[in-house]
Amino acid sequence: MRKTSGHLAVVIAILTMLAVVAPYQVYADSVVSVIMTYQDKTYTKQIYGVETDRIKAGENTDSLRDIEGLLNNLTFQTNGDVRIDKPAVVNAVKSAIIAGQTGINIDLTKYKEGESATQAPAANAATPAVATDAAAAPASSAVNANMSSLGIDYMLSEASTRFRANEDRAQNIRNAAAKINGMVILPGQMFSCTMAFGPRTTANGYGLGNVISGDTYVKGVGGGICQVSSTLNLAMLRAGVAPVERHNHSHRSSYIASGLDATISGTSLDYKFVNPYEYPLYISAVTNGGVISISVYSNHDATKGIVYEPVVTGGRLSNTTHLIGKLAGVQVSDRICYSSRYKQ
Repeated sequence: MRKTSGHLAVVIAILTMLAVVAPYQVYADSVVSVIMTYQDKTYTKQIYGVETDRIKAGENTDSLRDIEGLLNNLTFQTNGDVRIDKPAVVNAVKSAIIAGQTGINIDLTKYKEGESATQAPAANAATPAVATDAAAAPASSAVNANMSSLGIDYMLSEASTRFRANEDRAQNIRNAAAKINGMVILPGQMFSCTMAFGPRTTANGYGLGNVISGDTYVKGVGGGICQVSSTLNLAMLRAGVAPVERHNHSHRSSYIASGLDATISGTSLDYKFVNPYEYPLYISAVTNGGVISISVYSNHDATKGIVYEPVVTGGRLSNTTHLIGKLAGVQVSDRICYSSRYKQ
């Protein structure tokens, strides 16, 4: 009996250990893809199954607030010249979800303040639901025909990090993610997080969150947005795009490995990259509960078949980040991107 109990205890211990170390993945039964366009600008938002049920029940969810953030970004990008009737757009999305639509296309030119449309957008039968397995999701599930006309038809990379959904900084993560979601970076064009996120003010949708000041954490407006820039940095590295400006935090981040973070601060510290490819890059940035996922799309020929992965060499406090390229499993390149030094 003691021998049997001992074996059972060993099995339970092994199963417990596996449960702890097994990678955590977020799955969704279904996804609603919202695509909003204003002339040459396109914004997307993906709403996952559990949240659609809450919307149908009449709740004002995080995804609906993210849509409002995208519309605020449009106003910011146009220097205030374009103001969208946000409640009308949100109500249109709600109505479409209640009607069971999984592909929602909205022409924002019909929702300008003072002249907004009153009817929900019609579902686009050609817009499929987004695949639940991000690694296998084709670009057509996240971009519309306008993007396909630019040659964007393939997901180059994806990166996800976790945050506590009930923390004050979560609002800033969702807001910053919404501001870069749907952005298109043309060949040779530079992307700047400082420009994309906009002013870290309450008027621009940001609230208080932890920021590093010296050797401690203090509350600051916009605290937490560095998790978005860091997740974006990892996604871009996996897409084969090294930054032209990147700074590490003074302390290692809990949400991403040492050597992969990217902090921004005011206008002095920024995260920037230039699109090196012959095709545009399309950014999808979505939050689902306590997970932010950023995907990078382009043409399937953009990387010439080379698969990229960042490799960090050195210790936890001082290291160098390399970008390794492999073709058919054989290493063909090794580019040093930057070095990092942390206090702890």
